[in-house]
Amino acid sequence: MYRLSLHIFLGLAFALTFVNAGMVLASDKKDLAPPMSLRELQNIEKESPLGEEETGLPLDIRRDAIKEAAISLGARGGLAWKSYDIRQELERRSRSLDKVFNFRQLLIAAPSGLLIEPPIISESINDMLIESDGQQAAVSDRMYNIINNARIVSTARTWRTYLERDWGEVIPPPDVLRPEDEEERALWTELVSKGWEEGVRQADEIFQDDLNMLTADFEGMIRYRTLLTQGMVSQPYALQVDRGITGDGNEMRIGDRAIQITGVPELMTGSNEWQPANR
Repeated sequence: MYRLSLHIFLGLAFALTFVNAGMVLASDKKDLAPPMSLRELQNIEKESPLGEEETGLPLDIRRDAIKEAAISLGARGGLAWKSYDIRQELERRSRSLDKVFNFRQLLIAAPSGLLIEPPIISESINDMLIESDGQQAAVSDRMYNIINNARIVSTARTWRTYLERDWGEVIPPPDVLRPEDEEERALWTELVSKGWEEGVRQADEIFQDDLNMLTADFEGMIRYRTLLTQGMVSQPYALQVDRGITGDGNEMRIGDRAIQITGVPELMTGSNEWQPANR
């Protein structure tokens, strides 16, 4: 069930990565203002009237500085715009994402209303390890690793923690680095567009990396549940100690309780204890 739903979403996510970069999506969330568009960044003007501000820079140095400012502004703008674009699309699919990546149903109950987040276990198929001198090698049909072990949490993580990014406001360069004439404007327009394309590409790569991390962590927790039912990994154990009334003259805690994980899950190498997987 999980794997089927996950593959369906991944298909949507990969398509999302290649959303047409020429289309700015309208804002669905009032609390998140859209960043400046490519055209707005290309048409940016000086805030002070021409001639009032002396640059004091030789022409060649000024030209290089404008180039760097234009590429930087375009890259930051493209990154912010594409990230906003992706975030809006994610928001439209939020209900489906909540169902597919439901971390809450994977949590383990702990004393005093707390929760234990299960381990994240990775799996490698046909794993191979060759010694540096090439004289020995080890080959395994499957290899499991506990990447992150169980921990106490108060609430479940969500897909938003992984996929939602906001790079903040894109601050334009100071007046001294903005175009003054038609020649500088043409150069500015070209380089802002170049930087913009790089920023959009970077946003796509970041989203893909974030999606891969989300998928790996979610599948890793599901893998723990599967291995647990097969007796291939142990379950966590938590201990609660009732400490009664604690504190000092400035702070008092009534009904104070300490909860601690006393036994973290471990992979069980004794195959005689394994159980067949349910089909």
